[in-house]
Amino acid sequence: MLNFDIRDFGAVGDGVTLDTEAIQAAIDACGKAGGGRVTIEGGVYLSARIDLRSGVELRIEAGATLMATTDGSAFREIETDFWKTEMAPRRNKKCFIYAEGCHDIAITGRGKIDCQGRNAVAPDDSPNRGWKYKRVIFDLPARMIMLIGCRDVLCEDVLLYEPCSGWGYWICDCDRVTMRGLRIDSDLDYPNADGIHINCSRDVRVSDCSVRAGDDAIVVRAYTGVLHKKTPCERISVTNCNLSSNCSCIRISWINDWIIRDCVFSNLTFTDSNTGIGITMPGVPKGQTSHFTDDGGDATLIERLSFENIVIDACHNEPIMVMMQEGCNIERIGELSFSNIRSRSGQLPVIYGRADSPIEDVVFSECTFIKQNFDTPEDTRRSTCFAPARDNQMSPRFTYVRGLRLDNTSFTIAE
Repeated sequence: MLNFDIRDFGAVGDGVTLDTEAIQAAIDACGKAGGGRVTIEGGVYLSARIDLRSGVELRIEAGATLMATTDGSAFREIETDFWKTEMAPRRNKKCFIYAEGCHDIAITGRGKIDCQGRNAVAPDDSPNRGWKYKRVIFDLPARMIMLIGCRDVLCEDVLLYEPCSGWGYWICDCDRVTMRGLRIDSDLDYPNADGIHINCSRDVRVSDCSVRAGDDAIVVRAYTGVLHKKTPCERISVTNCNLSSNCSCIRISWINDWIIRDCVFSNLTFTDSNTGIGITMPGVPKGQTSHFTDDGGDATLIERLSFENIVIDACHNEPIMVMMQEGCNIERIGELSFSNIRSRSGQLPVIYGRADSPIEDVVFSECTFIKQNFDTPEDTRRSTCFAPARDNQMSPRFTYVRGLRLDNTSFTIAE
C-alpha cells in the first residue's frame, strides 16, 4: 500500500501551526495515485476542514492528534450540488472531516481526533438549563465527521474527543459502512454532542464502540430533506457497545422522518442516561409546519426493529419510550421487539400511540424493569419533551397499542 506521510507535505504538528493545507495536499496526492494511506503521527496537527478522496485511508497513529481549530472562520462552508446544503440541520454547512460520493474510504488508527469542544462552551446557571454548560461559539462545524453518498466505508478504533459543538459522525445516504472499535468521549454536560448519527443509509454495522455523548449516543433517522432523492434507512445493526448519554442512548426517528426498517440493536450496556431507547416524534405546534431545522416532510414508517440483550443502569427517566404526539405525520409504527432487557430506571416503559395511529405488534420477552429514583437535588438531567406521559406514573404506560404481548416480563417499583 502506498503511504503518504503528512509531514512530507509540510505539516508541522506543533499544535499551533495550522496544517490544513499540508494534510489536504497529502490526501489529494494519495487520491490521484489511485489510493493508499495518509498517515498522521508524531505530533498534534491543528486543522480546519479536510476532504477525503476515494481510495484513501486516513490513519491517525497512536500518540498523534488531529485537532480541530477553534477559529470558526477557518472552516470553509460546504458548497456543492451533491446534496441540499440549504437544508442542513441548524443550517450549518460546516464540518471537520468531509466526504461526498466517495468509495473505499477509511478513518482508522489508535490516535485522537480532538474537536476541542471545551472551548466552545461556558457554564450555564439558568434555572431551566438542559445541561450544565451552554454553547457560546456558534460558527464552528455542526458536524465533526460528515460522510454523504459514500459507499464501502470503514471507521475504526479512533478516539473522537469532545465533539460538543455538533454531532460526532453524520453518516448520510451511505452504503456498506462499518464502524468498529470507535471511542467517542464528550462530557455529558456539554450540549448537542450527538455520538453517531446514521441517516437514510443502508447496511451500516456499528460494533464494539464506546460512546459518551451530551446528546443522543446513537441515532437512526430518515431525514430526507437534505437529499435530492428520498431513500430509507434500513438494515442497521448496533452490537457490543457501551453507551452513556444526557439524552437517549439509542434514538430512532424524529419529526416526519421517512422509512426506518429492519434494524437490530443487541448486546448493549447503557449507563447514566436520560432515556434508554427513544422512538419519539414530538408534536408540531398548532399553526406551524415545523419548529426544528431538521424536521422532515414525510409520513413516518417504522417497522421490524429488534432490541435484545441490553442492560440499562442508572437511567433517569424512561428505559423505553415509544411515542408520537399530535402534529406529526405517521404512516405506521409496528413490529417492535424487546427481549432480555434488564433495567433500573427512574420511570417505567411508555408505549404511547394515537387513536388515529396505534402502535402495532409490540412484544416484550424475558425483560425486567425496576423503577428506582436516581435523582439528587443537584441533578440536572432534563425531562424529555413528553413529560405529560409520565405525570404521576406509577406503572408502565401502554396507550393506543394494538397487539401488545408481555412474555415473562416484570415491572417493579423499588421502595
